[in-house]
Amino acid sequence: MQVTPLYWRNIQNLWKRSLSVYTKNELSNIRNISPSIQLCTSSRGLQKRSTLNVPLMYSSEFSVLMNGTQVRCYAKGKDKKGKDRKSKSHISDEEMNEMIDVEQMHEDMANAVTQLKQDYIKHLSLRSSAGAIESIMVELEGDEYPLQEVAQVSRKSPKMLIISAVAFPQAAPSIVKAIQDSGMNLNPQQEGTTIYVPLPKITREHREGLARNAKTMFQKCKDRLRDVSNKYIKKSKNHTELSEDLVFQAQLKIRELADEHVAEAEKLMNAKQKELLNPN
Repeated sequence: MQVTPLYWRNIQNLWKRSLSVYTKNELSNIRNISPSIQLCTSSRGLQKRSTLNVPLMYSSEFSVLMNGTQVRCYAKGKDKKGKDRKSKSHISDEEMNEMIDVEQMHEDMANAVTQLKQDYIKHLSLRSSAGAIESIMVELEGDEYPLQEVAQVSRKSPKMLIISAVAFPQAAPSIVKAIQDSGMNLNPQQEGTTIYVPLPKITREHREGLARNAKTMFQKCKDRLRDVSNKYIKKSKNHTELSEDLVFQAQLKIRELADEHVAEAEKLMNAKQKELLNPN
């Protein structure tokens, strides 16, 4: 029998899933092409047999017998180098502006990174100051206020700060919680309307605690960036009048921008942790 290119292409199409289990219909099709074709297995190729008594191929390597001549075939290998390669977007800002406010999206993402910078400066210094504590946001009656607006902060000694919440005594528990959640590695103690804040010694343990808080703040920034990304992706999906490819490219671009800002925030975290753990 003469093996034509079309004939061989049909066989290749049937065997393109050489790493999968063949169905009975596929095995029947192989036999229908030519009764002279037999599948031969290697030691790792035969796993089980079908009711047609034809081996089911799992190996990426197999053989074909054509009129007594053995031809060895190999499945096409995967590109291992490109398996983690991400697709890049191909869309302009003008095209994206048809779906979302691109300038506002850039601003929202930049604000998240800027907020992280400010948090690091205010809350992650080795020596906590009264000024840093005064800027902590405290929740009071459903709104948030800087600590200095609801209480008075003073320094009793180099190792102790005192916060007086006489003006708003109901804010005292919220002040304690805000200081504990600030990431400054402080442990406030409340006595009535007075809150005592011991300033910890600059020990290795204290440095490591601040470094962990730097990572926590980074994670919060990362979550904010993901929220911004999801917000604009959702907006882009509402434009059903545009082509699916254009909407997909816009979503891809939004994720790329979010990833870029996450990478920038991660650099800030690494730099801050290095500063805290290795001040010299």
